[in-house]
Amino acid sequence: MQKNANDTNKVSNNFGKKGWGVIWYVALLYYFMTGMTIDGLNVIVPGLSELHGLDYNSVLAMSTPAGIIALISCMFYGWLASKKGTQFTAVLCLSLGGLATIWYGNATTLVSYAISLTLMVSLINGFANIAGNIYMANWFPRTKGLALGWSTMGMNLASATIVILITGLSTAFGGMNVGISVIGVFMIALAIFTKIFMKSTPEEAGCMPDNMPVSNDRKESTEIHVPRWTYAKVFKTKETWLMAISYGVNGLVTVGIMSQLVPRLMERGYQLNTAIMMLSIAAIIGLFGSYGWGVVDQKWGTKTASVLFPIWYIVAIGFNLINNTPCLFISLFMIGVAIGGNANFPPSMVTTIFGRKEFPLAFTVTNTILGVIRNFAFVVLAIALSATGSFTGAYIVFMCIEVVSLIAMLLLDDTPKVIED
Repeated sequence: MQKNANDTNKVSNNFGKKGWGVIWYVALLYYFMTGMTIDGLNVIVPGLSELHGLDYNSVLAMSTPAGIIALISCMFYGWLASKKGTQFTAVLCLSLGGLATIWYGNATTLVSYAISLTLMVSLINGFANIAGNIYMANWFPRTKGLALGWSTMGMNLASATIVILITGLSTAFGGMNVGISVIGVFMIALAIFTKIFMKSTPEEAGCMPDNMPVSNDRKESTEIHVPRWTYAKVFKTKETWLMAISYGVNGLVTVGIMSQLVPRLMERGYQLNTAIMMLSIAAIIGLFGSYGWGVVDQKWGTKTASVLFPIWYIVAIGFNLINNTPCLFISLFMIGVAIGGNANFPPSMVTTIFGRKEFPLAFTVTNTILGVIRNFAFVVLAIALSATGSFTGAYIVFMCIEVVSLIAMLLLDDTPKVIED
């Protein structure tokens, strides 16, 4: 059953069969992005460095420049998607990304490891962060909040399971290199699936955005769109920077907290295995948080949800600073909910302000700026730890930084932008 066009704020999961297919497809793209570029490194880096006799610290250090180059390359993928379409971009990046992943698993020198890692991270960002988010903007311009609430569960699921998956594949197929290669082969298979089934827009698939009824203006909606925004115009727009600052700070704090949550819990007196288990539980809670923030986004709007988010984070960190067990558990629950919604808002707000047709260029610019801010997480953490001598001091710094996110979002005008002729 298709929805009435007036039900824009109604919380309904009636996305239609094809819509649900897009949601779970993009969730899988998000899974690879989080799993292979962030969480999976917990076992991949030590596994490959030992297998190929590479220096562990040198291998680990390669992830930083690879991430920066990937951010820059996203500018190209956004342009490509606007010119050639989302499906073309996804197929290209999945195919090449699969080959790069196979090479990455079998790289035997530090140089080949660095090159293959950079290519893999860049191409994964191309099919997940760029093509995946464009798919969501194209298919769910009105119900984007709720749809993203479902699809971003793929990120949280990766945090909870990718280590188990990679370890299992490596054990089953006789080595970390083969286990990673299997994932690369799966990416190539997914490229073939994308080419056959995953149309760039709902109109191309014979339906309408948000599972709306087919209307008389459908012919107009299928016409080729010529982008009216340019990279330069998006860069000069105030809302681009306010979005990037607010969401970049959220990402910075999330990376800072989640990357060092185990040492923080050990500082509080917990054993290593217990701390790891608590981290996994927080990631699982994130699955529900992802949907919950999607509901808030859909019902009350992306800006309201984006204002509530840093407030929620500040309170969550505040509970973590109180030295008793009940407050710590409340903090872990709230942090888990927060990490679940962290990725929902940037594509949702870009769609709100720039629209689905202009999304590829606008999101690429916003994502690049917020990505640069997010990448300062370890620098901020290192400075905070050095200055205060403990994770308690670092968490206080994170609370203060979240105030910046809140102020930027309060200053943002989420009225849709229209370019004058």
